This record gives sequence, structure tokens and C-alpha cells, in this order.
Amino acid sequence: MRPALFNDKGELMMQSIRDIADDCLDKTGRLSLREDILGVYGSDNPQTRSTKAQLDRIENTDFVKIALVTISGANPTIQRDLDNTNLVFESECDVWVYPTASIVVTDNSLLTLSQDDCAGSGHSVSDEEDELFDLGRNLGANVVGYYIRSDTAGFLGCAAHPPGRRGFWVGDAASQWTFAHELGHVVGDNSHVNNNNNLMTGNGTFNITNPPPNLSNSQCDRIEDDDDVISC
Repeated sequence: MRPALFNDKGELMMQSIRDIADDCLDKTGRLSLREDILGVYGSDNPQTRSTKAQLDRIENTDFVKIALVTISGANPTIQRDLDNTNLVFESECDVWVYPTASIVVTDNSLLTLSQDDCAGSGHSVSDEEDELFDLGRNLGANVVGYYIRSDTAGFLGCAAHPPGRRGFWVGDAASQWTFAHELGHVVGDNSHVNNNNNLMTGNGTFNITNPPPNLSNSQCDRIEDDDDVISC
């Protein structure tokens, strides 16, 4: 039986937090409340965050784990992207995104990719793409999101990934919805739609109207049924 979350003074009990982190998130040892519990890895979207609400979310709402890798020289908007993804995924599909870790890797050869598979060429994997998608595989998540430069093959993001290495990349000039859009391709295998109110619009996420964008019931069904969506 898990210890009470609050003591008789209404204060959060650290042991309860550790139990939830261990049971639900596979986080043990020394914990950072900011990163390991609240999932905050950036300072670009400051806001008030409730530890109590986050613990309830962890215990009671399905989620997908994602690791984050930034190639040094890119300019990521990590927290904006995580918060906007959760704004859409949780409100539309009752699924949220938990970042397991965020690292920076120095490798100038990976700031831009030699890649053509986002253009529909049959998912050939370039040497740079192969190397990029090897990074972050030891960070506790099957899905890895990468931040690189935006001048790759004319795209601002791409969810084409080598077999067995789920993930996507986002360029540092992408819109506030690109991260969520690319994740929607990976988790749930959702295709483009011709609807600029929808997150999965094929007309570019800068053209999303009436934000935040929505997801259809069938798109949510695919996300909810994805093998990487888990519960506590």
C-alpha cells in the first residue's frame, strides 16, 4: 500500500513522490522535482506548475515516454513543444507525453541531415540519419525526439526513422505545433489530412487555424492503441 501523499499538515510527502516515480516512471535514486516529476527541461515556456496535479496525472492518465536529444548548435524550444504537445494530446486523446531525459550532443555533421525519405522516396536511410537516430537510445524511452537545424531537405520536421528506432527530428525554425505533429506520425502512425484545424494537416503546421489544433476520434484511437502508450 502506497503511503499517504500528504501529511496531516497538507504537505507533500517525499516518500510518496519517490514511490510514484519508481512505480510509474521507472525513476529511482536522487530525483529532480522539476525534471523527473514535472517533466520540465527548458526555460522557454515558464508557467506555474502543480506538483499535486502532475502526480495525479502520472498515476491516472495514460502517457508515452519520450527522450530528447539536441545537437549542439541548434536552438530548441523544448518546453514550449512539450507543453503544446500535451495541450493537444491530453485534451483530445487523454494521453500525455512524459520526457524521460534531455541531453545535448556535439556533432556538427548532424546539425543538418543528408536525407530524402521525407520526400516519399521509400525511406532510404542516409549515413547521417542512421547516426542521429542511434543517439538517446539509453535514456529510458523507445521514442526519441531530436532538435537539429531547419535547413534539411526543405523540411522543418520529419518523422521518417530507421527501422526499430522510433523517433523524429524538428528543426529550430519549426512552428509551435511541429513537434506534436511529428510525434503524431510516430505514435499512432497518423497520416496527413487536408484540414488546417487538425494537428496532422498536410499543409504545414504554420497554416494551422483556430489553435490549438484538434485530433479526430480515429486519430486518437490510433494514438491510444500504440504500443508505447502506457499507464501506471
